[in-house]
Amino acid sequence: MKLKLLTLFVVLGLILSACGGGAQSSGGQTVTLIIPEEPTTLNFFMADAAIVRQVAEATAMTGLATIDENGNYVPVLAQELPTLENGGLSDDYQTVTWKLKEGLKWSDGEAITSDDVRFTVEVLSNPGSGALVGTSGFDAIKSIETPDDLTTVLTYSEPYPGYLDQFAYGLYPRHATGEPSDMANWEWNRNPVGAGPFVVSAWTSGESITLTKNPNYYEEGKPYIDSLVFRIVPEPAAQTAMMLNGEAQFQLWPGEFKADYDKLLKGKATQHLIPGIWNMAIDFNLSAPFDGDPTAETPHPILGDIRVRQAIASAINYQSLQQDVLKGSVTDSTNPFAYGWYQCDLPRKFGYDVDKANQLLEEAGWVMGDDGIRVAKGAMYAEDGTRLSLELQGYTAFDPLQLTEEFIVENLKAVGVEARIQNYDFSIIFGTYEDNSPRAIGDYDMLIFDRGFTTEPQGYNFDAYHSSRIPTAENPTGGNYFRWVNPEVDKALEVAGSNFDIQTRKDAYCTVGQAVIDDMPQVYLYLFQDNYGVADNLEGYVLSTWGSMSWGAQNWKYK
Repeated sequence: MKLKLLTLFVVLGLILSACGGGAQSSGGQTVTLIIPEEPTTLNFFMADAAIVRQVAEATAMTGLATIDENGNYVPVLAQELPTLENGGLSDDYQTVTWKLKEGLKWSDGEAITSDDVRFTVEVLSNPGSGALVGTSGFDAIKSIETPDDLTTVLTYSEPYPGYLDQFAYGLYPRHATGEPSDMANWEWNRNPVGAGPFVVSAWTSGESITLTKNPNYYEEGKPYIDSLVFRIVPEPAAQTAMMLNGEAQFQLWPGEFKADYDKLLKGKATQHLIPGIWNMAIDFNLSAPFDGDPTAETPHPILGDIRVRQAIASAINYQSLQQDVLKGSVTDSTNPFAYGWYQCDLPRKFGYDVDKANQLLEEAGWVMGDDGIRVAKGAMYAEDGTRLSLELQGYTAFDPLQLTEEFIVENLKAVGVEARIQNYDFSIIFGTYEDNSPRAIGDYDMLIFDRGFTTEPQGYNFDAYHSSRIPTAENPTGGNYFRWVNPEVDKALEVAGSNFDIQTRKDAYCTVGQAVIDDMPQVYLYLFQDNYGVADNLEGYVLSTWGSMSWGAQNWKYK
């Protein structure tokens, strides 16, 4: 069915569009990039949806450092990375000195100074800023000194091993933003003054975002391309038709498997697979939904019993999902730490075992109903007669996720569990507490999506798993959406966040990974290879596990 639909779109595209559209425009050379959904903001710290970074990395996300394609930190706006060897990191690991390159300017022509680094700390350490990601460690900065326009000296209350990562995703210009506590309302969020290679020149909601050259970009002669146009196209078949017609040159997450894609677009574009960070898991809500209480106080009537979660994990045929459904385009994953220096090779505790799943559900007080769906009879938290029916929430416009959901629904049905698929836009799935996003306020059963973090994992994982990060009205930016409380995990995360010894940190993260397997606030399914469709006439791009589709766009050229 998908191929038939694709063919229809291709034919329509050939009739309605001229080949090669998008490569040239009245303003010079243009690269058109396809994204499946519109970002709500270009402020990286205000959204944890990956779609934001695809655009923001070309304009707003230029910081003191970045992570290169090999997973190493390299200086960008900074002269060098602060280390013990060069004196930028003090012997007690508590003082970090950053030095900016000379002559740097924001895209509006104003000088970039150490006061902008100070302001960035002021924003991301402000609990009222509304920042959702990337704030780890900023509250540990107890003093800031700016002895001159190029030098920033940060003193931490305790050693923070993630100090390089804190400034790898952009700086905020004090003169072009607003009050730290009002960051959610900054006009800058959609039209940032940045230090990246491009600036926003037009944003047509629901259609496209156009970026043009930053006239004050710090790398002389770059970018080579005059403009980037991000086209918002939800339908995968329409996306591929655009690539076939030459209307676009870069496609995010093609819906077709590589062999099919390369055959269809031969001579036009190629799908590239690279090691990914996107780790697919089902998240379980451990607290009662729709009770007006977002805390972990009241257990979920069904999922509050670990035996039900274990049964769900036992009902999933992981090998068939990975090899048959997704055609080997993914690899196995059992825990959050599936890649990087912190990778933990931990076996599944509850692998595919239908008999075990049925046994666990019987023991948990869920008996088979006349229609093949179980009902409660002596269950731990659910009233007798409660149907074992759960909503499985995901996001729209991504075929591999849809295929995964449908496969899981059938797996669960085989053991008497009803799973109802409900997919939402990114803005809802990854929305804020104030927006009443279901996961933020605790009004969901199961949530399935792929998540990832960089070479510095502390910020994401502390936010996701520490019990102090359960979202409430008093703590609206918390990321512990499972409502999981485990003192051993809290302690391990605190060790990982305050130690500079790599092995000690890795051991702590593996303690967290094992606890995820044991307590099962989520069950991991597979790890994606990242995939991009790229026009054959585009060159200069470097695809990075640690970057987005627009990473390094200043180096792109046409052949």
